[in-house]
Amino acid sequence: MESSVPGRFRRPVLWPGVWIPLLLVAAGLLVTGITANIEGRRAMALAEARYYAQHQALVNHLLANVPNRPGAGDSSQPVSAWLQALFSDTLPDSLGLRIDTLERHTKTPLLEIRANGSVDPTRALRTEVSPLDHHWILTTVPSPKGLEEVARAASQTVWLAGFALSVFAASLALLLNRRLHLQALHIHGLEQREIGADHQIANFQVEKSILRQALNDSEQRSRDLVALSGAVIWELDENGRIGFVSTQIAELLDRAPADLVGQPLEELVAPAFQDNFRRALAAARSDSSIERIDLPLLHRDQEAEVPVVLRVRALKDPVHGLSGFRISTLQRMTH
Repeated sequence: MESSVPGRFRRPVLWPGVWIPLLLVAAGLLVTGITANIEGRRAMALAEARYYAQHQALVNHLLANVPNRPGAGDSSQPVSAWLQALFSDTLPDSLGLRIDTLERHTKTPLLEIRANGSVDPTRALRTEVSPLDHHWILTTVPSPKGLEEVARAASQTVWLAGFALSVFAASLALLLNRRLHLQALHIHGLEQREIGADHQIANFQVEKSILRQALNDSEQRSRDLVALSGAVIWELDENGRIGFVSTQIAELLDRAPADLVGQPLEELVAPAFQDNFRRALAAARSDSSIERIDLPLLHRDQEAEVPVVLRVRALKDPVHGLSGFRISTLQRMTH
């Protein structure tokens, strides 16, 4: 994380934005709780609707299978046996069944299957039926697995899925935060290196300015020394052509330096001394020493000759060999 002050950086903290995974977990659990409650109620409503349908199906099954002959149920034993045979295979496992008669004041039911104990009036369903002039009460009782367990199972399924999704989202957010942390560390390192590089560049700029100033001073010193000595400085290529000549040539030969660039220096030497000039260049090339030669140079009017002393030094490059010559020229005084 960067500081607001340029050039100053603060090291990134560990696990930035850790509140995001915590918020995801809290939101996920909240949504999961709401969804589990809704799904539990929906499962309970579906189970109750199924329970009502099963109760009505048992009533219809009883009425549909009543014997055709009247008086089939005069004796309690035959009626109980008939009812036991009728519902033993058709009664769902999630229901309890009890059939009581209204014709006698007795607490003994005609049929009782999985309905022992007190009957919960909020869950029990009762229907009065009259098969063949009999008056019966058919009561069904749901088992706990039929209603509460269904709602609890649906709620648990939602909680399990919601918790898993919340943990997955939080883990993914933590992973992304970790990657952001590593990226922030990398950026921090790059910024630190950039600061170091900026300091190094600034140091190089200072050194460059110092070296440039020293070079300018050295160049000015060389120019001053050349000007004070009165010598003419020449720089020739490997073929003896003039690449540079100092301004003192105007005073010595009445020639402009720009007019001499590209011209062979040999053409400015008096014809009788041109062979000596070539030998001096060859000797400087072979011995790598400074060669001295006295000879006259032609003035601008081509009639007057100026006696001078030439000092020749060959310029050699370790890679390319001979790269040219550097010559100093001083006018020789005659008596």
